[in-house]
Amino acid sequence: MPNKYGNLQAKQQEMMRESRNYVHPIWRGVGFILIILTPILGYFGTIALLEENARQKWFVIPVDLLAPGADPLLFVKIGMTLILAFLFYFLFQFISMVLFRLLGPSRYGPYDVPPVSYRGKKYRR
Repeated sequence: MPNKYGNLQAKQQEMMRESRNYVHPIWRGVGFILIILTPILGYFGTIALLEENARQKWFVIPVDLLAPGADPLLFVKIGMTLILAFLFYFLFQFISMVLFRLLGPSRYGPYDVPPVSYRGKKYRR
C-alpha cells in the first residue's frame, strides 16, 4: 500500500538493510585463513611443546593418557592440539577485534545525533 511519500521510504530502508549486511571480502579471507591456520599452528605448537618437555622435563604425562599402538602420545597430541588451537583462535580474534575497532567504520553514521550528556535536574528537599 503506497503512502503519501511514495516508495522512496521503502527503497531507502532496503538500501540501508543491504549496506548493513555487507561484509568486506578481505574479512572473509581473514576468517578463512584463521580457520585453516589455527589447527595447523596448534598441532605444530603441540609437537614443539612435547619435544621440549622431553628435554626439560616440565611435567610428567600420566600413564592413563598414553595410547597403545604406534604413537603412545596420540591422545596427548589431540588434546593439546585442541587446546592450543582454541588459544590461537582467541588470540587471533582479539587481534582482529582491535584492528576492526581501529580501522573499521565509525560508531555513528552521518544521520546519528551525538549522545546527550543530560544528568537530570537538581533534586531539592
